[in-house]
Amino acid sequence: MPNGDRTIPVPNLAQARQTSSMAHQILVKLKEQGLEETYDEDLAKLCTDLGDLWGAQLSLTDRLGDFLDIETSIDDSWNKLADCLADISSELEHMDWHIQSVKGPIERIAQRAYQSGDQNFC
Repeated sequence: MPNGDRTIPVPNLAQARQTSSMAHQILVKLKEQGLEETYDEDLAKLCTDLGDLWGAQLSLTDRLGDFLDIETSIDDSWNKLADCLADISSELEHMDWHIQSVKGPIERIAQRAYQSGDQNFC
């Protein structure tokens, strides 16, 4: 598929830092709360997946904005719309992967939190 006038995406380093920071904040919150080391594998997945989902929703918002900003009166508008829809689909697939990945860890850590009840865990 020829590139045409479609721009090559540039990595958004600021967003990558924000996503990493969000994952780290989740980690710190649960470790400060007292989550045991036996949950470290689940915690790693939870932090990564939730951080990436948070970042992906920012990207999805940007992609939807790009889609809505396309001038429908230009000759190539259908191709531009298709490109934006493909980008949105890719973002949704990325989000779905993380949603599926986080289900087990989030349920196990939530169960642990409920079990702690009176110990001020969450």
